[in-house]
Amino acid sequence: MTYEEAVRAIPPGRYRHFKGNEYEALGIARHSETEAPMVIYRALYGDMQLWTRPAEMWLETVTRDGRTCPRFSPVQQNRFIVFDVETPNRRNDRIIAIGITVVENGRIVEEKYSLVNPETEFDPFNTRLTGIDAATVADAPTFPVLWEQIAPLMGSGILVAHNAVFDLSVLRRCLRDYRILWRSRADYLCTVRMSRKLLPGMKHNLNVLCDHYGIALQHHHAGSDSRACAQVLLHLLQEGARTDQFLRTCEF
Repeated sequence: MTYEEAVRAIPPGRYRHFKGNEYEALGIARHSETEAPMVIYRALYGDMQLWTRPAEMWLETVTRDGRTCPRFSPVQQNRFIVFDVETPNRRNDRIIAIGITVVENGRIVEEKYSLVNPETEFDPFNTRLTGIDAATVADAPTFPVLWEQIAPLMGSGILVAHNAVFDLSVLRRCLRDYRILWRSRADYLCTVRMSRKLLPGMKHNLNVLCDHYGIALQHHHAGSDSRACAQVLLHLLQEGARTDQFLRTCEF
């Protein structure tokens, strides 16, 4: 492979390793001795150190679970991971339910919902709000067990939530409390901020927006909330919202 071919084949940007972690390709350089094209890249988790890898190796395919897939795949910027979490108490450092709705190319393509055993006590207010108590989640997976299943999905696009600061802060605290290393930062969109810009003169609570757009909602059910948020996102995008105007970065 020539240097010029590598430049065309591997543009700068975010890529996902077949094991799930994300990296940023910064450019192509020539090896000091062989002049073979090398990808300069860094991890988007941990200490974000710089690495180099031969371009040909970057473009290789590998076999995993009996299927052939690219070693590195570009992260699609039109893929949104819309999520909602519910918490057991006022500390907001544990999760009792999570809903994930994947939006890709303008439509919902995947949904996931799970209860979570928070391994902590419940406040009566939270139970009244969500209908979830300790008995409800007694047989549910703990967060570390569930995270192994959903981490690749959560890292596969731009995160989106309604009042995203809350949901992201809960996720960050949960990861830290369980000492789970994920990534140092993630791009996200907040549908509250987007709707305030596009729909001035009205309230921007999720239930109000759902009434406005005619979206079915079982409020404070994480699966229903995440799907409703995804539908609100689609409406906002159809009405002209530009993601680059609202994209923010959350530090983990």
